[in-house]
Parts: sequence; C-alpha cells; structure tokens
Amino acid sequence: MCVGEKRRVIIPPHLAYGKRGSPPAVPGNCRLCASDAMLQFDVELVGLSRASHWQKLTNDVLPLLCIGLIPALLGLIGYHLYHKASSSQGAKKRLKEEKRNKAKKK
Repeated sequence: MCVGEKRRVIIPPHLAYGKRGSPPAVPGNCRLCASDAMLQFDVELVGLSRASHWQKLTNDVLPLLCIGLIPALLGLIGYHLYHKASSSQGAKKRLKEEKRNKAKKK
C-alpha cells in the first residue's frame, strides 16, 4: 500500500476464528454460511516513518527513568517539607525565648 491509499480487508471465518472459534457467538471448527461472520476492515495507510535513534531512546529509556526519578523526587520534596516544618517550630521557640529573656532583663 502507498501512503493515503484505502483498502477493504475481508477475512473469511476459517482464517478469522480458527479452530477455537469465538465462543459463544462462533463455535469452534464450524462452517459458517452467514456473511456477517466474516471480518471486514476499512484500512487507510496514514504514513510510514522509521524511528530515529533519539525517538527509540525516548520511547525505551524515558519511562524507566521516570519510574526511578519520580519516587526519588517525591521523597526529596517530602524531606524538604518535613525539614522546613521542624526548623520553623524551632525558630518560633527561639523567638519566644528571646522575648522572655528581654522581658526578664527589664
């Protein structure tokens, strides 16, 4: 087929369903006379392209990197938020103590 070409593909029942059939609608090893048992597809070839090295690398490596990096990134964000929350409580305590010390000195 060429790009942009359209074809109708008709697959007969013995090739479409095989020995096992497609239970319960089509039993195995049967001779079908009904025309609706044939598979018909209208196909259009949109385009052909060969994947470049970078496309292959992106499709193969990027998902694996994301599987590893996303949990690590979430862990770092969680650590940062925990550290920020715990340090701000310490800073508040220090400010209160300084105010008390200033009040005692007066």
